[in-house]
Amino acid sequence: MEVVASFVPSTASPAAELASPPPGVTTVELRADLLDAGADLSALIAACPRPVLLTLRSTAEGGRGPTDPEARRRFFQRAVGWPAALWDLEAARDGELLGSVVPRERAVLSLHADTTPPDLEQRVRQLLSHGTVLAKVVPTARRLADVLAVLSLNAGLERGERSRRRAVVFASGEAGRASRLLAPLLGAPVAYAAWSAERAAAPGQYTAEELSTLIGHLRGRPRRLLAVLGRPVSGSLSPRMHNAAYRALGLPNLMVPLEVDEEGELDALLAPAGETALDDLGLSCGGYAVTMPWKEAALARCSLAAPRAQRARAVNTVLPRLGKVLGDCTDIDGITVALREAGVSLAGRRALVLGAGATARAAVVALDLAGAQVGVHARSSAAARALAAELGVTVADGAAAVSAEVVINATPAGRDGSLNPFLAELAAPAGAVVVDLPYGQGPTFLEQLASERGWAYVSGREVLLFQGLAQFAAHNGVAPPVGAMAQALGIEEVQG
Repeated sequence: MEVVASFVPSTASPAAELASPPPGVTTVELRADLLDAGADLSALIAACPRPVLLTLRSTAEGGRGPTDPEARRRFFQRAVGWPAALWDLEAARDGELLGSVVPRERAVLSLHADTTPPDLEQRVRQLLSHGTVLAKVVPTARRLADVLAVLSLNAGLERGERSRRRAVVFASGEAGRASRLLAPLLGAPVAYAAWSAERAAAPGQYTAEELSTLIGHLRGRPRRLLAVLGRPVSGSLSPRMHNAAYRALGLPNLMVPLEVDEEGELDALLAPAGETALDDLGLSCGGYAVTMPWKEAALARCSLAAPRAQRARAVNTVLPRLGKVLGDCTDIDGITVALREAGVSLAGRRALVLGAGATARAAVVALDLAGAQVGVHARSSAAARALAAELGVTVADGAAAVSAEVVINATPAGRDGSLNPFLAELAAPAGAVVVDLPYGQGPTFLEQLASERGWAYVSGREVLLFQGLAQFAAHNGVAPPVGAMAQALGIEEVQG
């Protein structure tokens, strides 16, 4: 896979950074608009051991460069004398430079839009007609329909001769991540990547390492496409975990993140086999992982759901089948197995669930089915009472936590590690086991509290792993590779 990494400087010595591109990068995009005005671009290009694509992205297309045609002409008249391999020209501002200033055979003609225009295909065809090395079109995805439009265009372009494909089309924005993964699998000659996770040149960019991890096991379109659905969904580790399993087993399947902004968008996805929006693109849908806030809405779109999912009124695992849609809640497995792996027997234990939403209901059902004595505590006492009455458990005030042997945080509270008053009030005894369902890049606030107050801690990544093992088996009908999935989440040892 050819990968173009966009260089975003972070030190006083960009030449030193350019001399060591990230592993897996085949071309470096040098964004002149992100460098100091006095930077010696010729020397920077020469310092890079990879071919350089020189870009002057204008403010009109998301960069910091000039929009004035004359200023851009002067820049490229100088730039053609520098040792770059390719130059990126904006179709809206630099088209007249093709052939006269920049040779067509060394030009990338690009278009970046802050929307997804309805005439996307016509714009791509128009750029292709200029005969440049690549035609790059990057709309911004704001909703599911935008992503599907970009994927549909890529699927159509793939039907041509792959060896002659010159169009690079993907969507920018966090909602466009799926298109960044699928476009190179559907024939785009290159994939654009971030220089590092902290230095993305555009929202939604993956690093070269992430691209390799997520889609490196494939050489073309996936046999079955799966997706994690949520809002937001960009932080989900499910694609990394499931795709690691596909790589380990040699399965040509793929899981991608799909941002679902409105409940009605689920209708096109949660449909019987062969009838989903993904199937309409020629991508055989293998199933879904569903995260917040759509677990309840997903249940309503299932023809048949497991009894435990019906009781929890939520599904996180959806299986399209001929004429029907099946649903289950493997969050229940995640909680009970993670606790079992931590050496906790739930039968007869006093347990407290924090929260009153769909995730909290799954936690209550998990604990209740395992024989625990369950109490519910939430910021909204009315919501806690309603949940407790619905599931036949008790309402617990803050004082009840004093005797709780197991506590489950089924809210997003503390995900980013900052002080959270709701969690800070927790008064569980020393030796209690606390389970954190949210997970983030670093330690959560509850993890910090557990360390300070002598509680055993079970992370959200561990729960994610064990629900994911059950989910993978349901999606694929084969035993999951536990070690590969654990390693993808940064979990070193699993008892199995």
